Amino acid sequence: MNNNLRYLLIIAFLFTATLAYTQEATDTYPDSTRIDLTKPILIENKLDNFDQIDLKFPRLNPADKLQPQFSPFQKFTLSHAQYTRNGILPDIHWNGIASDFIFSKSRTAIATTMPSRRLLLHSSATLGIIETPYFGKANFYSLNAGVAYSVSSTLNVGLRGGYNSNYDIIPTWNIGADASYVISPNLMVDGSISYMETANNYFGVNQAVVTADLHGRYRINNDWFLNAYGGMPIKQFNNNPSQPMLPMMNTPYFGGTVEHWFKPTMGVEGGMIWSRDMMSGKMRPRPKLELKFRPGR
Repeated sequence: MNNNLRYLLIIAFLFTATLAYTQEATDTYPDSTRIDLTKPILIENKLDNFDQIDLKFPRLNPADKLQPQFSPFQKFTLSHAQYTRNGILPDIHWNGIASDFIFSKSRTAIATTMPSRRLLLHSSATLGIIETPYFGKANFYSLNAGVAYSVSSTLNVGLRGGYNSNYDIIPTWNIGADASYVISPNLMVDGSISYMETANNYFGVNQAVVTADLHGRYRINNDWFLNAYGGMPIKQFNNNPSQPMLPMMNTPYFGGTVEHWFKPTMGVEGGMIWSRDMMSGKMRPRPKLELKFRPGR
């Protein structure tokens, strides 16, 4: 990845973070793209891109790659921020993610802002640590920045990029393009095209991959949904053909889940995933069970 792109990511992150210190007062203006909140519509009753925002990050914690998953990405759901402006600069909204496993944990701060009613800028910073009895303690960090644009009430598009230190072993750069489309009130699809490459490292590993991902979500009723997932590398680059691709560069997967929301802001998703086993190289099925949370009104 060239230096210009690296500088662009760093500038985008610093720009949204710096805006937070310029706020003094908030004036709220009508948002023409938001649904009418006076109507008794819960989040799960309608598939609407303006109802919530899903930010897509490469897995923030490198240890996550050892866990069964339907996607190499981690989605974070935000309630749609109002278009507000303090003088010349728009307001900043802050959110966070916590990830905890037996030997690892990470914390992520996310900043979002809307320069216009249809345009959203976002950036994030992650700090994490892993500690095991055999390998001791190690730290990692990642930076991500991106932009999302609401073309219409049914179509969202976005661009993103980031850097992950990966414990300073084999760091990676990534860029990607995302889109989500509401086909009908009961069916939504979203997909991504991503490029990832290794940064300078002690081992001299130079690999890159172009990956495609697709997700479909079907609403059965107010509380039940069906999900289908799939993704695979479509182009790989390796400076040493005799050396296998890194696990993060070779993650085909497919599967399906059933999703049930027993509260407006809390639900559970369970199903089966087929993903490549790092040891044997074969596709193996694994059960998936996950608690899900989303913002309320």
